[in-house]
Amino acid sequence: MIPQVVLLHGAGADCARLSWKYVLPQLAQRFRVLSPDLPGHGGAPALPEPTTEAYARWLERYLEGIWAGQVALVGLSLGGALALGYALDHPHRVTRLVLVASYGLSRRVPYHGLLRVLLRSPLRGALACPSLRQGFALRVSLRFVVGSGAAVTRELVEDVRDALRRTDPGLFWRWVATEVRGEGVRTCYLDRLESLQVPVLLVHGDRDQLVPVRDAQAAALRIPKAKLVVLRGCGHWPPRERPAEVVEALGRFLSE
Repeated sequence: MIPQVVLLHGAGADCARLSWKYVLPQLAQRFRVLSPDLPGHGGAPALPEPTTEAYARWLERYLEGIWAGQVALVGLSLGGALALGYALDHPHRVTRLVLVASYGLSRRVPYHGLLRVLLRSPLRGALACPSLRQGFALRVSLRFVVGSGAAVTRELVEDVRDALRRTDPGLFWRWVATEVRGEGVRTCYLDRLESLQVPVLLVHGDRDQLVPVRDAQAAALRIPKAKLVVLRGCGHWPPRERPAEVVEALGRFLSE
C-alpha cells in the first residue's frame, strides 16, 4: 500500500504552498501526500484562539476526517510540534514521524527573557506592524530565519509576500504570547520522548536560530527509534533552503 503522508507547515505567515513548494511535488510522485493550511494560514478560517492545544484539536479532527487508517506525519516548526503531540497521543495512527526544525523540543526559546518582556509591553502591537512585513524589514526578518543571505532570493521574498497577504499579521504573535512563559515555553515534549513508539526522523539545520540544533540532537538521544540528519549551513527553513536534501531524506525514510 502506498503510504499516506501529511505535511504540516509552520507558524507565522507560513502556509502549505510556501514551505512545501518544492518538496510536495517530488514526494507526490511516490506517496499519497496531503498538505493542509493550518487555521488562520493561507486564507483558511482562523481559530477563536491560536494556541497549540487548539491547533492540535484541529489536527485530530482533520486526520479523522480524511483517512481512517494510519498516516506518516511530517511537520515543520509548529507543524512538527503538532505532529509530535499527535504521535504521542495516538501512536496507533502514526506509521512514521518526521520532525523538521521542530518546535516542542526546547524548554525555552532563544532570547526568551527579552521576548517575554516585549510581549508584555506596549511594544507588542508594533511587532505586527505592516511596515515590518515588506521591503528591507522583510528581508532582515527572513535573514533571521534562514541560514545564509544567499537563501533570501527574490522568489522567496515574493512567495512570503503572497503568503502575508492571506494571513492575519497579528496571528503569529498572539500564538507566541500563549507559549512564552517565565519558566519556559508552554509546549515542550522532552519528558515524553522516550515513550514514542514509531520511527522518527529529525531534519535540522546547524544554523537554526529559532530551534538550536543542540535541542534536536538532545531529543534524538531520547527517542528510541530516531535518526538525525543535520544540514550544514541551513537555518530554520530546510524545505525552502535545501529542498533536494529534504526530499532525499524523507523519501528514503518513508520508504523503509
